[in-house]
Amino acid sequence: MSSTSVVSSPKRDARSLHGWLLTSTCWLGSTGAVLIAPVLPFMQRDFSSVKYVELLTLVILVVPGLMIALFSPLVGTLVDRFGKKRFYLLAILLYAAFGILPFWLTNLYAILASRVVIGLAEAAIATIATALVANYFNGVERQKWLTMQQASASVVAVVMFSLGGVLGGLPAGWRTPFLVYGFAIVFLPLIAVFIWEPEGDDRALTARAPKLPFPWRLIGHICVTIIFASIMFFVVPVQISFLLAARGVSTPALIGAGSAIANAGIPIGGFLFHRFSKWSINRLLTLSFCLFTVGFCVIASLPEANAAVVGAFIAGVGGGMALPLLGTWLVARLPFEQSGRGTGGYVGAFFLGNFLSPFVVAAIGHVSGGLFSAIGWLAVLCGVATAVTLALTLSRRGPTESVRSVEVRAIGH
Repeated sequence: MSSTSVVSSPKRDARSLHGWLLTSTCWLGSTGAVLIAPVLPFMQRDFSSVKYVELLTLVILVVPGLMIALFSPLVGTLVDRFGKKRFYLLAILLYAAFGILPFWLTNLYAILASRVVIGLAEAAIATIATALVANYFNGVERQKWLTMQQASASVVAVVMFSLGGVLGGLPAGWRTPFLVYGFAIVFLPLIAVFIWEPEGDDRALTARAPKLPFPWRLIGHICVTIIFASIMFFVVPVQISFLLAARGVSTPALIGAGSAIANAGIPIGGFLFHRFSKWSINRLLTLSFCLFTVGFCVIASLPEANAAVVGAFIAGVGGGMALPLLGTWLVARLPFEQSGRGTGGYVGAFFLGNFLSPFVVAAIGHVSGGLFSAIGWLAVLCGVATAVTLALTLSRRGPTESVRSVEVRAIGH
């Protein structure tokens, strides 16, 4: 992620229009994955003759997240040197062009290759949009739009789950949702007209700024916690379609509707995070991990499809609380000069968890006897995390300050 250590005020004034445009392009990364999640079981069925099809289809879903985790820092370096707007336009074009390709592709490995390009485009879009928010806005306005990117993406993702399921029920089947990627093309004229390149001396000043190492001692343990929470967070978006199919739900529309209900817990968790921001970080983490534990227990122990949806909803609330909490805590521990690296650490840890999540579930399921058994063991892991954070809370150790005070300090930075 591009560092925003040194920022000069742009000559033009950014307004809500610019904030929403930058925010809405960030939706492309999160909604693109959930759009095809409801149809993955049907993709697996059509490519059942391909060796390791179960693993490959999961990789197709999450490999863009790995590209974001790996290449966001490189993208940040490139755009700092060569300019943001031209890369922004190119990334949107690549996203639209390669996003729709799987509608026509008949080779599973070719689909996987197109998803790798999608991930590179998403890395550029997320990095540039976040950097432009930092360039265009200051103080409270900057914090508002950075927060809005994550909060609004969760709401849009819920809609995309339903849309993906409905489109998957059309005659073209699982291929139809990929056509939605093409609609990203509408952002090109909007970016061309309303987005401007930040002042040229910003890049010169950034180049002359002291090169600071990544602050592992300050935030390394938080990054590890984010990876753990992200692995648990993505269990619901990635696995819900397979969980419902295993419980007898056979149509894409119903899977999409069930997935949307389950993932509605994510924005609710985000709301609760802000509602209880006076609580200590330890206390909120304990609640988040407890919700993961309860949700996964319900999924693993009850045989009905409705129970899977309820359990996934509860776990989604836990994830919706945990990730913004950890992100706020991470940024607040750093001086402003390292805020860009801190944001990059959060993005990298979050999307690394996105990529690892299905492999963790598959590995545990292979050893323990299946998907639902794996979810049960994840409940055990989250229960251990709950016990650890509860012990820290009761002993008044660890992060005992309130998240509201952390947010205020983050804005001050």
